[in-house]
Amino acid sequence: MLKIGDQAPKFEFEETGGKKNNFPDDFKGKWLGLFFLRTLACPICMQKIDELKKNEQKYRAEGVEPFIVVQSSAKRVKDYAAKKQIQLRLIGDLERKIYHQYGVEIGSLGAFFAPQVMTASIRATFKGHLHGMPEGNELQKPACFIIDPAGKLGFLEYGKNIADIITEDNFFKVLAALKGGKR
Repeated sequence: MLKIGDQAPKFEFEETGGKKNNFPDDFKGKWLGLFFLRTLACPICMQKIDELKKNEQKYRAEGVEPFIVVQSSAKRVKDYAAKKQIQLRLIGDLERKIYHQYGVEIGSLGAFFAPQVMTASIRATFKGHLHGMPEGNELQKPACFIIDPAGKLGFLEYGKNIADIITEDNFFKVLAALKGGKR
C-alpha cells in the first residue's frame, strides 16, 4: 500500500494526440493531480470529468497538471476526448495496470450499492450523463493522489465506494496545505 512521502509509481501513457509520456518523470517540477475514476460509461465519472474540465484553468493557475485514469480502451478515450473537447490528460487503462501500481482497489457490492452512490448517480443522470456501454469493472473504486514537484506522494485518498471521489473544494484545500498556504 502506498503512503505519503513515497515516490509516485512510474508508468508510460500515450496522450489522445499520440504523444508518449513517462509519468511522473516528464512532469517533474510541477504539482500533479492524479484522479482514478471507473470508466467512460459511468455517469458519476463523466460528471467528475466535466467538473475537472470546467476547473481546468483553476488547476493550471494553482500550478497543477491534472491527469485522469479510467478503465476504458485507448480508442474509447480518444473518441470521448474528441467528442467532449477535453484537453486534460485522459488515460485509458482497461487492463488496470496503473490502478494496481497505485493500489486502487475493486469494491464489493456494498461499495456499489452504498447510499452515496444512488444519490450521485441520480445527480449525474439529471445532468445528462447516462450510463454507457459497460467497459472495465463496474465495482472499481476511485482514488485521488497529489504528487509534489519532486515526484513524491503528498496526498492520497482511496474512495470507500464508487462515488467517493474528492471534491474540487477539498482538493484545493489539501493543495494549499501542502504548499504551506491557507485558504
